[in-house]
Amino acid sequence: MESALEPEPNPSPPVTIFDIIRTGFTLCVRLPWVVSTTLFRRWWPWNNSYKPPPFREHVFRHVMTCLGNHVPLSVWQWYTASDTSGSDLKTSVRYGRIPHIFEAVRTPDFSGYWICRGLSQEPLHPRDADLVLLHAHGGGYVAGHPSVGAPEHVFVAEILQKHNLTTAIFSLDYTLAPKATFPQQRDEALAAYDWLRGDMGIDASKIIVIGDSAGGHVIMSLLVGLYERRIQQAQPDSDIEDSRPAAAVLVSPWMNLHTSHPRALDLHWEERLFKRSLDTYCKWILRDTTAELDLLYGNFALGRDMRGSWADILPSRTWITAGAEEFVFLYDIEDFVLQAKKDGADVALDTADGRNHTWQCAEAFGQQSRLLALPLDKALPEGLMEGYRVIAMKILELVALA
Repeated sequence: MESALEPEPNPSPPVTIFDIIRTGFTLCVRLPWVVSTTLFRRWWPWNNSYKPPPFREHVFRHVMTCLGNHVPLSVWQWYTASDTSGSDLKTSVRYGRIPHIFEAVRTPDFSGYWICRGLSQEPLHPRDADLVLLHAHGGGYVAGHPSVGAPEHVFVAEILQKHNLTTAIFSLDYTLAPKATFPQQRDEALAAYDWLRGDMGIDASKIIVIGDSAGGHVIMSLLVGLYERRIQQAQPDSDIEDSRPAAAVLVSPWMNLHTSHPRALDLHWEERLFKRSLDTYCKWILRDTTAELDLLYGNFALGRDMRGSWADILPSRTWITAGAEEFVFLYDIEDFVLQAKKDGADVALDTADGRNHTWQCAEAFGQQSRLLALPLDKALPEGLMEGYRVIAMKILELVALA
């Protein structure tokens, strides 16, 4: 399915000697210093008003913030796109015998991958699938690739198949910032959605859109874009087709690119460590965006009269999952849910105690090798990728309610 005429939308950037030196300094000097000072503050706190999170979460939060703030973007993008072919999936014990796994699609308007088209030897045409997932990956709009989370999405398809639901999954490889700015990512999502419904012949009632973190913002932008287009095309006494997907699944969505919620700004500095990186990413992604587009798409947590009712924008059912410890994101997610329910939309939010941002993705990434090493005829052990197992069961619930 890959076209030789269309280039890779996010080729690995060149990593300079300066980037390598900066990364080495971060790993050898900054990171040990951050870990040491974090432990010092934890065990000999002078600010009794702040209760630190559990040990592993406390250290992990500071380590990831240090790396995010000081490792050059070129290194991050090289690392997250080091295997764009999905070779780990294609050569795995569990899924390697499926010949059509992880197929590239590149067009002038969008790029992406069929992560799977069913799990049988013969590829399933997407229009014949019981369900089609349109996925957008996370990464702050500056990093990430469909290959990174491909194993856990095939895992979801496997669980759905065990419940007699054949599934095709298409993951959008949207162009990253700072190479591209908004609304290009929205337009690529719209083009992919139109392609699924047009060229692939898939009925909207079979499509569930799913995105994590920045991918959640991409999916929200797709839904708002579909609504805006529907309004613009409407004529008096006309009957414009409602092309909304059947449902939406949002995993710790980045609802407010400006990360400007008053409660987040009032957090203890250790609770809003990610904000510095997020503010930088926001400047990159919105640097060419008009004020009108920013009002529509920059912060979905705020009700905008010019945007319209969420009941008219969202699918018939929307499910959101978040961690109780991801304060910088959670407050905007909660405000969005309140506004959407006020508008009459069917939106549910599940908040996992003791969990942080996109905890399902982090859990799954650490268990990918274990999953891929299992023979396909061997039952999935309990506890493996528990977060994505819950997502799969929620999708089943959404389909049953449709």
